[in-house]
Amino acid sequence: MKLYPAALTALMALLPAVAAAPDAIQGNAFGNPAALLVLEVFSDFQCPSCKRFHDEELPLIVKDYVNTGKAYLIYRYFPLPQHQYGRKAAELACACAQIGKYEQAADALFANQAMWSQTGRVDETVATVLTPAEQKKLPALLKDPKVQSPIDHDLAEGRALPVMYTPTLAVSYKGKHFNLSGEGLNHYDWVKATFDDLLKQ
Repeated sequence: MKLYPAALTALMALLPAVAAAPDAIQGNAFGNPAALLVLEVFSDFQCPSCKRFHDEELPLIVKDYVNTGKAYLIYRYFPLPQHQYGRKAAELACACAQIGKYEQAADALFANQAMWSQTGRVDETVATVLTPAEQKKLPALLKDPKVQSPIDHDLAEGRALPVMYTPTLAVSYKGKHFNLSGEGLNHYDWVKATFDDLLKQ
């Protein structure tokens, strides 16, 4: 989804390195932390384009690059202000990440996006992947800085890049930094060719 209607961005724009504040990633990063290829997905759980990327392209990236040790993948919480329940969904997913249920919560949120985007029943959607004991932990977790701080950190990092659309894939490799966004992310062959070209360098 477009973040700034008047802004135009290239599918791939070289960016200077952004000095990010230290962040404590828990449960929302996957693969080899020592991998030279680092992929940061800036995404909003209420964004239809983010759902498409999560459902269609992301599993291929995980299969070909994350599971093979070539890439380290970080999900960045980037709820858009125009989405009424985007921040709430991010908070619930981040809370679930603290108890080892990020993937299950993210999958449920995207799978049921059309429903909770209309009804606001984000809590009920996430509850389907939690045990009764885990559900009882959620209210306290949602108030914990370990949940609120990562979201605020990711929003600040995304604005600094800047992230112009969601989803945006921020790519880092051997000192090179650039963003992939827009229609290009819907064409996995193009994304794969981009990664493969980098890995040959």
